[in-house]
Amino acid sequence: MQSPAATECPPGLPSLEAQALFDWHTSERLLPRLRAKGNPPHVSGLKGIQACGLLLPAGTGGTSLATGLGNLTHRGEVSWYIGGIGYKHLVTFRHVRLTNRPCALMTVRDPYERLRSGFRFDTGQFHNTHHAALISNYQKRRTLHELLNAFRNPSAPGHATVRSMYNHSVLHPTCRSDADACVRKKTPEAPMNPFLYPQSAYLLDDSSASVPTIHFLCANNYAANWRKLLSEFGIESDMPPAHALSGRRPTSSALPYDDADARFVRDCLYPWDAYLNQHVCGTP
Repeated sequence: MQSPAATECPPGLPSLEAQALFDWHTSERLLPRLRAKGNPPHVSGLKGIQACGLLLPAGTGGTSLATGLGNLTHRGEVSWYIGGIGYKHLVTFRHVRLTNRPCALMTVRDPYERLRSGFRFDTGQFHNTHHAALISNYQKRRTLHELLNAFRNPSAPGHATVRSMYNHSVLHPTCRSDADACVRKKTPEAPMNPFLYPQSAYLLDDSSASVPTIHFLCANNYAANWRKLLSEFGIESDMPPAHALSGRRPTSSALPYDDADARFVRDCLYPWDAYLNQHVCGTP
């Protein structure tokens, strides 16, 4: 999964348990989703797209997708979230299938750019920050580079906290009870952060004869992917894609692009998501 010039990762990274679970080369819980990429929807038109369930990893453009679909169908953004807004970043492909929806729409993003988005969001919510936030004043995580340094350097402020946050988040979202008829039961542990949930986790499911179609929208080329989505469903509309920031605000001084940091995130934190993004979106 790693690039030819892979970064040397510190001990414990990436998570060995997650790496085994999200092996895109062998996992029959994942591969059917990529094999189904490009399959036509079972039901076309507005009726078809309104029957889809949304898979929305935090920081990938999910709010923009739900807002755009709301504009397209004259429904509110929140109405698109299975289970309501509280489950916005928790619905998985399995949930979509078990609720008998014929299709799933999923937003995908380069894992480094996604983390930058998450850091921007937490910065915008700075007055509400807590120990599970990506930014931390008392642990001196005021820039994305400081956060990633805390992952790498055992002597960095907040090292134990960010490693714990990563380990608690990297196998989620998952179910909370046997009643969810889920793939794997795991009780959520604190601290956790939804921007650290792997995108690949949203695609896990057991093998099934009846599988919803899946349609990916890539953040790096969102406008073109929006038009492609409408075309796949045979929808003729001039409705432009929505670009919702969901509380984010520009923080350029805290978010300069750093090549070494980008390689670290892709190689050492989320190699499985880097593979997913490259396979689905053709980047980085």
